[in-house]
Amino acid sequence: MAALDHIDDCLRDIDPEFLSSACIAAAWEYRRLYDELAENADFSDEYRNEQFNRRRGDCLVKALCFAAKKHGVPFEFLSLGSNGQAKLLLKCGRVTIIQEPILSLKDAPRSADYKVELANAHGVVRQLEFDLGDLPGRVLDWDGRVLGVVLHGPAGQHFDEDDRALGTLMLGIPDAAYSHWVVRVDLHNVAMEGLRAHKPDPAPTPPDGSTQPDNVTVTLKRNSKKAV
Repeated sequence: MAALDHIDDCLRDIDPEFLSSACIAAAWEYRRLYDELAENADFSDEYRNEQFNRRRGDCLVKALCFAAKKHGVPFEFLSLGSNGQAKLLLKCGRVTIIQEPILSLKDAPRSADYKVELANAHGVVRQLEFDLGDLPGRVLDWDGRVLGVVLHGPAGQHFDEDDRALGTLMLGIPDAAYSHWVVRVDLHNVAMEGLRAHKPDPAPTPPDGSTQPDNVTVTLKRNSKKAV
């Protein structure tokens, strides 16, 4: 439970107002991408879906940047040495945030070299080997930072207004090897209720090794089509 308590303590560094703005902006960015693809009558639904899935990561990049600038959250783009791609990182106190599109809540973390490096550097608990002569052993070293991954996905599988709406928005905390989720937090609930009374639940792993799905649905009220 110590690791979960540490995660909960670190999550309090994330401004709930920032999360609320990010949630609302993410929903609208998903809608904008749907509208852009839907208005071209020459596109097939298969092509629209392909493009939607390829580009929805940018929806969260835009939403997170918008919310970060609005609430003074520091962010930067990490340039990857392997392929020159730029990846967004946000600094929320002791939490470093990146984004990752998912298709299902059953999805395990999608590993990449830079994600593993970040997870290892900002792991919840890092176990370090020490040469203690006749007393070899392991100690727990609190790194002081947590890597949080904003997980997002559409509500359904078809290309229509309802299925292409934002359906999943969670914060996943990976292990140091970026192999499984230690906990997953419903960001919509956090944004609405705040973090002061929030306690993250562990993401249990069944005996077969797959991650148990969370029963979470994100529903964001649309008062108008005013752009964020």
